[in-house]
Amino acid sequence: MTISIDVNIDKNLFLLNGEIDFITGNRRLLLRFRRLGYEIVGDTIQIPFRKETQVKTLNELKRILSKFQFEVSLKENTTQELASYQREEEQFDIFSKNAKKIRNDEFHDNPELVSQFDEFQSVLKKELKRTLYPLQLLSSFHMAFSQNSCNFAVPGAGKTSIVYGAYAYLKSLPPTNPKHVDKLLVIGPLSSFAPWENEYEECFGVLPTSFRMSGNAEISRELKKQHLYSGNPDELTLIFHGGVPNFESQIIDFLKKNKTLVVVDEAHRIKNHEGVWGKSVTEISKEAVARVILTGTPVPNGYQDIYNLYKFIYPFKFKEILGVHYHNLEDMTQNSEPESERVQNLKENLSPYFIRIKKDDLGLPEIKEELVSLEMNKYQREIYDFIEAKYIPDFKENSSATVKDTLNKAKLIRLRQASTNPALLNKPLKDALESGEYYYDPNSEFTTDTDVIVNDSEFFKKICDYQFKETPAKFIAIKNLIEQKIIAQKEKVIIWTIFIQNAKDLKKYLHSINIESKLLIGEIGQVEREATIQKFNDPKNQDFQVVIANPFSVAESISLHKGCHNAIYMERDYNCSNFLQSKDRIHRVGLPDGQITNYYYFVSRDSIDEVINHRLNLKIRRMEEIINDDIPLFARINDTDETDIIKDLIANYAKRS
Repeated sequence: MTISIDVNIDKNLFLLNGEIDFITGNRRLLLRFRRLGYEIVGDTIQIPFRKETQVKTLNELKRILSKFQFEVSLKENTTQELASYQREEEQFDIFSKNAKKIRNDEFHDNPELVSQFDEFQSVLKKELKRTLYPLQLLSSFHMAFSQNSCNFAVPGAGKTSIVYGAYAYLKSLPPTNPKHVDKLLVIGPLSSFAPWENEYEECFGVLPTSFRMSGNAEISRELKKQHLYSGNPDELTLIFHGGVPNFESQIIDFLKKNKTLVVVDEAHRIKNHEGVWGKSVTEISKEAVARVILTGTPVPNGYQDIYNLYKFIYPFKFKEILGVHYHNLEDMTQNSEPESERVQNLKENLSPYFIRIKKDDLGLPEIKEELVSLEMNKYQREIYDFIEAKYIPDFKENSSATVKDTLNKAKLIRLRQASTNPALLNKPLKDALESGEYYYDPNSEFTTDTDVIVNDSEFFKKICDYQFKETPAKFIAIKNLIEQKIIAQKEKVIIWTIFIQNAKDLKKYLHSINIESKLLIGEIGQVEREATIQKFNDPKNQDFQVVIANPFSVAESISLHKGCHNAIYMERDYNCSNFLQSKDRIHRVGLPDGQITNYYYFVSRDSIDEVINHRLNLKIRRMEEIINDDIPLFARINDTDETDIIKDLIANYAKRS
């Protein structure tokens, strides 16, 4: 039995001719063909293919037919296509080597690449109002040259400007050039939308025409569809990661009609290769002209997190580029050190298609850090000591338990509340924490505090009366610092707090002494949040000089360095990643030379604050080593297990007692 395979390039079809009756009469064989989307037209079986998967589809056809004892002959057209594919593979290999040279800044002995770089700089000089510093320029050139790339620069490196540089160049190419783009689709957190719009204006000198697919309940689904199906859509489309699945088919149609650069900002959010977000985002990428991944934390949980990122930028070649399967990446995380041959081979495979700017590369101005150690006031000391004395024996009995133990977790939170503001003890944990962001689990075994706060009526009365008896020592110290170093100098400050009620109580206290502040917490709407950030970032605007923020709400995608150079940490948790991200909000590219950034860490003496400060400093030193790696594997630091906090707290208490 012989089957010949021809190809129709114009219609992207393989054409099977010959003894096809043997195929149509074999149900098992037709089941295999069904996966390929076959259609019978007259005496011919047609098998569709994508240009990107043409050879893969052909090889699958040959494999199936061979398994069923067919002899396969290739027509001349098909043979020529195979030869063409082989040439393309060779060209891709050359391209990859050149991309790697650019990434490593080792291309200056290549006249062709130097010429392209000169052309790139010429376009940017003409199109961009902003000047990119050397590493940004190199990163932007790598992005434009590669067309599909990952940028793993640390927060504060100016990734948005890097993208706009690449976009300016790709847009400048003739419309007939296959690399030409004239639309941008950005998939990112809601907090990134305003920065993308504002940075466009800063880069190009004009506001973009933009459409937000997420974040505004007043825009109906129909209006969103109209935008995607418009004959002349806005240049910049913005959508939340979680919004892509709801419009997947419409976005695919949009990308088929528009020459679009698709950017995934904070791309670690699509890392789950089985997750709905990741599946939808990688599916739409097949229709993009150019693809960019942006994240400073490419592998927060393990090397397997890289899988979806590369599936996005090269949807038809990512397995070939990675060189390993998903489960191999998981095994690498568990069983291979960063210096191992397996990990080094992976980095070598990935290296042409990503570039990373490290913190040390930024050359940022100096920072100053000050630990502010405070004595608690009388009633706060009594309340804290009472709770701690009751909890320590329980911790001793269960000191090796992880804080996945719900009760231990709750007790640690209560101690931290007491060390800052005992009035927080008067509320259930679920009301004190950012909903859905922090430790409270509504399905956990406790939803009241009867098992957490000790059953003592006199003690409860002290908690209830606390707000009428004294002001927390940290509130007073913050007020003094603001009056002496912020208001007097006409500067601004951001105050970070984990507890939402703390933010509200501090705002109320500052207002009572004529210091106006704004909140940046989860319940603040997007419009109000963006207005607050815009005013706060304007050094000339003195309507308010203080912002009180929660790191879970504004740790990503927000820049505050234009107007603010001071940060106060009223309390901190043990999540090192969130802490470092929050610091980067005001210490970023764009600061003038000599501008000092100040951080103040408020710690209550003889309390859990001192333990957290010690453990956090140990984590920071380890994490800073990891950050300086090309692909920083943050899983090597357990950022949620608080067992060490319990052990240190017991030791600290014993020393004080």
